[in-house]
Amino acid sequence: MIITVFSDLHGDSDKQMEAAFETSNYVVFLGDGLSRIRGFEYEHPDKFIFVRGNCDLWDDTPTKRILDLDGVRILITHGHEQHVKTGLVWLLKEAKEEKINIVLYGHTHKAEIEEFDGVLFVNPGSASASYGGRATAAKITVEHGKYFAEIINFN
Repeated sequence: MIITVFSDLHGDSDKQMEAAFETSNYVVFLGDGLSRIRGFEYEHPDKFIFVRGNCDLWDDTPTKRILDLDGVRILITHGHEQHVKTGLVWLLKEAKEEKINIVLYGHTHKAEIEEFDGVLFVNPGSASASYGGRATAAKITVEHGKYFAEIINFN
């Protein structure tokens, strides 16, 4: 199973997201720019999973969700409510309480993959290269309870 993860569009192109539906079992959006890509909810109702970010104030979509895919528990959140710009302590606490294997979060615009205390933390960065960074996403492979993450660079 392939999960492609995007976050923080902030006004730039969503072409990479559109293409991801062709190669992924699921496309996850972690918030900030939800209004630009909300149509995917209707075009790909079984493949598109999303949460609201701090810049999606008009929307009543939840700010976090827990998925169970092929025996792997995944927490998806934008991360602003867990103060990820100051570290991952709150996310780790939540992950441990919920028996989470993978945490997908955004908000910092910094693509990174880290493991703490048996939990894999994946931030896809910004899909729009906002704040002068590179346009990135993440790809998660899940198979028979095992998982692997990698960062995808678009420019």
